[in-house]
Amino acid sequence: MEINNKFPLFESIRIFNGSPQNIELHEKRMQNAQKQLFGSEGNFSLGSFLESYDLPKTGIYKCRLPYGLEFSTPEFILYTKKNILSLRLVDGKDIDYSLKYADRTKIQILFEQRNDCDDVLIVRNGLITDTSYCNIVFENEMGLFTPQNPLLKGVQRTFLLQQKKIETAIIGVDDIKKYSFFYLINAMIPMEEAIKIRVENIV
Repeated sequence: MEINNKFPLFESIRIFNGSPQNIELHEKRMQNAQKQLFGSEGNFSLGSFLESYDLPKTGIYKCRLPYGLEFSTPEFILYTKKNILSLRLVDGKDIDYSLKYADRTKIQILFEQRNDCDDVLIVRNGLITDTSYCNIVFENEMGLFTPQNPLLKGVQRTFLLQQKKIETAIIGVDDIKKYSFFYLINAMIPMEEAIKIRVENIV
């Protein structure tokens, strides 16, 4: 994908039956990203911006919005969920994806190491972070836990933390065996739609 230097970032927003989901959290993340990258945040209402478009009224769509200090034209793509059932641990070394950059080259290189698995689970400094597109939530008898230091603080992850439905934990590779199941979440996959998968599917 060609990267436009004017719009180095992008946001993925779930549109459900014509309604953008978690819009305030998306707006806050975008403003924080602008401040980190450009030194100032845009004065905008994401909700008002999206309302100026004819949003799909039925079904689940992914709104992909490239942006920098200004917005580009959003794309609305009918969403098809991928069934990710197996993960391969890969060493991300010092990879940084704290902002949602349009340039995902480093993540793509790691993804290509998945071999016969559906996706990769990226390890940084010995700690579990994210898959190539999702935050991960682990489950055991104590509750639901997500890595304290993900590559990207996803909107669905932030929402679940605010609702106190999950907690953060420092999770190393050797800690995976302390859990029974895992779930993959992102802006397009709320927790209630995530697949419950046994941790034995992480190799």
